[in-house]
Amino acid sequence: MADLSRRERKKQETSEKIFTAAMQLFRKQGLERTSIEQITELADVGKGTFYNYFGSKEAVILEFSRRAYRDILESRREKADLSTRAKLESLFDYWADFVTDEREIAWVVVRSREGAEFDMGLHYGLQGILALGQREGEISPNYDPAFLAEMLEGIMIQHFMSWYVTGDGTLKEELRQALSVFWDGLAEERCRA
Repeated sequence: MADLSRRERKKQETSEKIFTAAMQLFRKQGLERTSIEQITELADVGKGTFYNYFGSKEAVILEFSRRAYRDILESRREKADLSTRAKLESLFDYWADFVTDEREIAWVVVRSREGAEFDMGLHYGLQGILALGQREGEISPNYDPAFLAEMLEGIMIQHFMSWYVTGDGTLKEELRQALSVFWDGLAEERCRA
């Protein structure tokens, strides 16, 4: 891969400055209380420059979501020798730690999932783990991995939302219990097949 041109490097640096400033402010004062003007002032760029890189504050959150899911999935790749269930448990644990640490930002990411541009990284990562589990005979082949991934993603999101709103329980433990119920159902299905 050729080195980036000076202009491309400068564009990446500017984008990163804006992203970093926005995330710093979102973490400190929340998305709603953060203005574009505050972001551009902290990043030391003009307001128009912000819009050259991000169409809205929500677009910054979408970029955060993309990066976060990519990092979550990349961190799981080193666990390639684990069983499918162990891979899923590891992914669920890592995700629970992430959303617990980034509680407010994660809430914005989850709420914005209804838009056409929401990040599918988590879904595709789950789908890949499940498809491999089917090929290795650990999961019933009777279900489309995309369907199973959608179910798991729904479990993760619903438990996060409940935990966020009520503040009850430990998210990691709740997710492990939910995964157990899901996995036991798949194991039973595999035995019947």
